[in-house]
Parts: sequence; structure tokens; C-alpha cells
Amino acid sequence: MSRSLGRHNHANARADSQADASDPLHLRVVYDVLAGLVDDLDPEMVTAAQLRDLLVHRRDLVQSQLDHLAKASTGRRPVVLDPAQLSGLMSRQGQPLTPVITAEVAPTEGLSSAQVWMPPRHTSFAHVHHHTGVGVLVLQGKAITLWWDEKGRMHELPQFAGQHLFIPHGVPHAAINPHQVPVVAAEFRSNPVFNADNELLPDLDSEVAARMRSVLAAA
Repeated sequence: MSRSLGRHNHANARADSQADASDPLHLRVVYDVLAGLVDDLDPEMVTAAQLRDLLVHRRDLVQSQLDHLAKASTGRRPVVLDPAQLSGLMSRQGQPLTPVITAEVAPTEGLSSAQVWMPPRHTSFAHVHHHTGVGVLVLQGKAITLWWDEKGRMHELPQFAGQHLFIPHGVPHAAINPHQVPVVAAEFRSNPVFNADNELLPDLDSEVAARMRSVLAAA
């Protein structure tokens, strides 16, 4: 009886999983969870018990985030957020920024934002957002975005204050500020958690550094 019920539940779960496979939001969440598991897994700690503990921890973390979103969604209200009143951080790609609209502080489901500050002659690390599109509005200064096409060729896009930049998901990129004025920008991402879905590409960082040196030499 219980074995039959187990097979029935497994079949239902597999059917639900196949149905969810066409939902981009579901796939993005699954990817982020699995990426977190891979990052947290220590090759020296691979016993079944330890792996189960890691899975349970990750499940509980996701559940707490879902509970938070559920509570927030019951009272949907517009909100004004001031970056000056929020905590800044150094992002994984080496960019000083302040997350503003993000699931931790607002009931957002498909959008996040941050205030970005690039010091003079600063470069970010090359990185890619596999499932997240990015929009950047420069508010002050001039920035250069480096990006790589499918054949690995590097291109660049200069961006001035008032101009909007869009980077589709899956496009490797980096930013440089070769000027003597800081760049201030508002960045928007199609992900409710601003710092999610962010893979570093260290093999491209030498190209970023070389391009910065070239721009500075020509100045």
C-alpha cells in the first residue's frame, strides 16, 4: 500500500516538474538553488548524511524566503526606497553598489535594482547572468561596457549620463571607468533577488585589464 502510494506521489511530482519546465521563473529558481548547492558542497564532505543535511538546509532557506514573500504579497503597497538609507556592499563582480529594490526589502517578484558607484579607473570582474537581463541608466559620469559574443570576441559600448544600456541574459560582460570622475548608475535586473544568478568568468579578466590599460594609454 505505502509502496504504491510512493510510486503514485513520485509520478505526480514528475508530472508537476515537467509542467514547471516551461515556466522561466521556476527554472530560474531551480537553477539558483542548484548553483548554491554546488558552491556549498565540499568535495571532502560527500557522505549521504552530510549531503542530506545540506539539502535540508537549502530547502529550509528557500522555504523561509517563500514565507517572507507570501507575507509581503498579502499587503502589496507602493514603496519609496532611498539608497542612502540602505546598506552598501561590494558585489561578487567587484562593483561597489547598494541593492535597493530586491526581495529582501520589497514585495517584488520579477524585478530588482541597485545604485552602482564606480570609482575612477575602476574595473569590474567579467561575469555573466545566465537567466537575468540587465538594464543600466548612467546618472553621472561615463562608463564603458565590455561584452563578448558567441565566438568569444570582445566588443565595447561607451555609455554617457542619461543613456540606457540593456544586456540580454547569457551575455558575458564587464564594466570599466577609465575616467577621473566616478560613475553613478541605476541598475535593474529581471530577477527579484538582485545578487542572484551571477557567475564570474576569470578567464576574461586579463582582457578587461588589457583594455583598461589601452584606454588609459590613449588618453
